Amino acid sequence: MRFLIILMTAILFSHNSMALVSLGGYVPFGPSTQKDVTGSTNTFSFSPMVSVNTIIPTPFYQQLFLPELAMVFHSEDQDGYSKRTTLFLLDFGHLLTSDLIFRYGVGTALTRISGEGGTVVLNNGSSTSTYYQPDESSTSWNTTINLGIEGQVIPNYSMRFQTYWFSVFNSEARKASYSLNLVYYL
Repeated sequence: MRFLIILMTAILFSHNSMALVSLGGYVPFGPSTQKDVTGSTNTFSFSPMVSVNTIIPTPFYQQLFLPELAMVFHSEDQDGYSKRTTLFLLDFGHLLTSDLIFRYGVGTALTRISGEGGTVVLNNGSSTSTYYQPDESSTSWNTTINLGIEGQVIPNYSMRFQTYWFSVFNSEARKASYSLNLVYYL
């Protein structure tokens, strides 16, 4: 992981690139995840997200290389565990107009879940069930296919909507997460 952070830092400070910082929100598996005991879905439950990335021009027709490192700060959960997500994205962008970029690429999502163990009783239909909480840390690595759009709002600022598709070739496990960010061009 240190190697990836060092690589991203070197890319950000490359002499041919432009550095960017973005703030926004990330929704993990939005429409398919239940967020509370009443059955509401996670559609608009944004977790804070901060990222650094760069724009590196390529010699290909109006294509940009857009590597990015992002951290998602999930709220401390009342169910006895904590969660942290790090995204390493290797996106490209196609300039649709001077103010609009279509983004596409691949990435890696690292999600770390940790807890102190124990049990929690939750509603399960018309009754309740006991569920076990994690008693150690575990990290999952997932490859994503990324699609998004970014458009300039005012000089040096743009808005980005991006989707992250997990298990894209498995129709039973396929899920989508998404983010909405305000991007500042340094």
